[in-house]
Amino acid sequence: MNSTLLLLGQSFSLSAKIVGALFLAYVYWKHKRKPALYWSLSWVAAASSIFSDITGNIYLLSLSEAFWAMFLFYGLIVLLEEESIGSKQLRILSTIPPIISIYGILLGSLDYSSDWFVVLGLPYAVSALFIMFSGAIITYVRKIYNHRALYLGGVLLIYGFHELDFPMMRRVDWFAPIGFTLGAIFSIVSAYVMIKFVFAEEFIKPEKPSVKTYIHPGVLLISPTQYSSMKDELKDIPVLAFVRDSKIPKTWNTFFVSTVEVRNSISPTNLAFIIDTSVRYLKEAKNKGFGGAIIIDCPEYLKAYNGFESLAKFFASLKDFTILFGGTLILVIEKEAWNERELQILKRILA
Repeated sequence: MNSTLLLLGQSFSLSAKIVGALFLAYVYWKHKRKPALYWSLSWVAAASSIFSDITGNIYLLSLSEAFWAMFLFYGLIVLLEEESIGSKQLRILSTIPPIISIYGILLGSLDYSSDWFVVLGLPYAVSALFIMFSGAIITYVRKIYNHRALYLGGVLLIYGFHELDFPMMRRVDWFAPIGFTLGAIFSIVSAYVMIKFVFAEEFIKPEKPSVKTYIHPGVLLISPTQYSSMKDELKDIPVLAFVRDSKIPKTWNTFFVSTVEVRNSISPTNLAFIIDTSVRYLKEAKNKGFGGAIIIDCPEYLKAYNGFESLAKFFASLKDFTILFGGTLILVIEKEAWNERELQILKRILA
C-alpha cells in the first residue's frame, strides 16, 4: 500500500470536511437557518470518520459515518419542512444509521461477532445508502433552488455510491489509496456545492432591517418617478424585487425578469415562481418580526407575456398573500401602457 498517497488523500478529505463544517456553521450563526446547522454537524461527523480511519478505531469510524448520514438526512428533512414539502414524521428515519451502527458495535464489543462486515461494513453501507437517499430527495426543492438543488443532489448521489465500495474495497491494499483520493475529490466538490447552495439568495432568508420602515402594509401603485425616490428610501430594507431596472440597492433580494437566462433571472411567464418565492419571503419576514416589502417594477412587461386576465388573477393572489402576512406590495405602473378598463380593474382588485 502506498502509505504516502493514502495519507495525502485522507488529509485532503479531512481538510475539505472541516472547511465545509466551518462555512455551514457560519451560515447558521449569521442567518439562523437550521438546515445549515445540521449539515455543519454532518461534516464534523464526516471529518471524524476520516480521523477514525487514520487511527484505526473501527467503532468510532462506524459511529462517525452513521452520524454523518443522520445529520445530513435530518437537515434535508428540516429544509423540506421549511418549504412546506416534507413532514416531521420523516425525521425518525434519520435514526436508522446510528441504530444499526450501535447494534454492530454492541455485537463486536460483547464478542457476539468479530466479523468486520457486521461491526463496520454493514453499518457503513447503510450510511452510504442514506447519503444517496439524501441526494435523491433534495431534487424535490429544485423548483425553489433551481440548478443548485440538482447539483447538490447529483454530487451526494455520486458520493454515496462511492462510499458503498468501502465495505468491499477498504481492505484491498492497492485500492485503498485510490479510494481515499476519490473520496478527497468528492469531499472537496460536495463541500463546494453545498457551500454554494447555502449561500444562495433563496436559502438565506431576509434579515430584520436595522432601520424603521415607514411604508404601510397593503398594496401601493406608484409611478416610475415615485419609484426612483422610493428606491432611496428603501435602500436599507431587504426588499424582494422582481425588476427590469438594473440600478437597484444591493440590500435587495433581486430577480431580473427576462427571457434571457442569466444569474438570478426569471422568465416573465413563470408567475408561479414569483408567487412561491414571495410567500416564502413574506412568511420568513413575519417570523422575524417585520412586514416584508415586494416590488414589481415591470407589470407592463408581464402583461405582454401573460395577457391582462392572467396577470389580474396573479396580482389578486399576490395581494391576498401580502395582506395575510402583513407585508407591502409595490407595483410600478406606467398609466399610458394600460387602457381605462384595465386600470379600473387593477384598482378594484388591488384596493
